[in-house]
Amino acid sequence: MFDGATVGETPVEKVSADGVPVEGDGRPSRDRALSYAPASEPGLRMCRIDRRGSGASPARASARRSRCGGVRSAVRAESVVDAAGREAGSAREFAERALRVVLEILDHRRPAAQLTALADPRVVAAVRTVITSGLVPGQQLGVAILGRVTVIPVDVHTAEVCAGYDRGTRHFALAARITRTDSAGWRLAALRVR
Repeated sequence: MFDGATVGETPVEKVSADGVPVEGDGRPSRDRALSYAPASEPGLRMCRIDRRGSGASPARASARRSRCGGVRSAVRAESVVDAAGREAGSAREFAERALRVVLEILDHRRPAAQLTALADPRVVAAVRTVITSGLVPGQQLGVAILGRVTVIPVDVHTAEVCAGYDRGTRHFALAARITRTDSAGWRLAALRVR
């Protein structure tokens, strides 16, 4: 059942440029359950050492020695990514906590004063206005249950938040903007409830 060429008694498989066994028409071979992974990663680049300018100042000579970043720049880049990941994680945790508090306030399960620790005064005033004027969306349908929360970083100090919540059989939406201050941490700067 082998369609490849034979050399003596040993069959020779046809392979593509990527090293994947192929049929005579160039399609991947069906005789194999698994195939080789394509070579997708570029090779390691070698660092060049610049030996010119041995009479230059020590700072310039050390800057010329290596043309690649090496381990130090890789560790620095990794630590920057880790810091950004921690910031995104803390923003997501804050957003979920703040939106849960907002929904509990809209359901009259918490007093609006508890929002002052998490939000700007304008947001607290807007939430109070929505409650007192009876404009809470779908309040007659039951308790609000927070669903998926998505946090989209705008910059290191700001993020946009969108979330969904359910009341009974209906689905509603929330949108917010959170900002990070050095003194107070993350704060709810804007809120829209639909």
